Amino acid sequence: MKPVRCLLPALALSLLSVPALAATTVHTSAASFLALVSPGAYAETFDDLVNPPEGPARFSGGGFAYAASAPNHIYLAGGFLGTSQVDEALTIQFTSGNVHAVGAEFFATDINDDAVSTLVTITLGDGTVESFTPTSFAETFRGFTSDVAITSLVISAPGQARYAGLDNLTVGALAVPEPSAWALMGLGLVGVLALTRRRAA
Repeated sequence: MKPVRCLLPALALSLLSVPALAATTVHTSAASFLALVSPGAYAETFDDLVNPPEGPARFSGGGFAYAASAPNHIYLAGGFLGTSQVDEALTIQFTSGNVHAVGAEFFATDINDDAVSTLVTITLGDGTVESFTPTSFAETFRGFTSDVAITSLVISAPGQARYAGLDNLTVGALAVPEPSAWALMGLGLVGVLALTRRRAA
């Protein structure tokens, strides 16, 4: 019975690392986000693009792919990706299945394509929600990193006379596991090693 009691703390520490591996981290700094992204990420500026006739717009590069859609089509003529109608959500579906890092400037615009200060809410497929009200374009960046694939991203409808938008979208893989995951995995390994050493004594 004694070896089982010794094994329980080690197993508990190892199991604690599982939620950390599936956790999504939100970044407000482009530099801190990009430091975690593996080389070869796909970055799209949406410059010099035209509005698609209908259906979602599809983008791909570097082995990553996604589709952008809105209830009444998307808007690309302003040098960014947005909705073509006011008060609609903008949805990005990551179709390549290997996206673990997503970052962009998220904002709302008026009819003249000027950014406006209003509440922006971003929801990921795993239920992660980030809401903020940027007062300048410098405050619009948000990045998300996760050890599980990010499947979708939705910018909620920003309100009457407001269009949801984003620019400079980067999608990619993680260069290294999240620090919290490393710490918990390390604790679990220490527990297993301690148990092994104790049994050998």
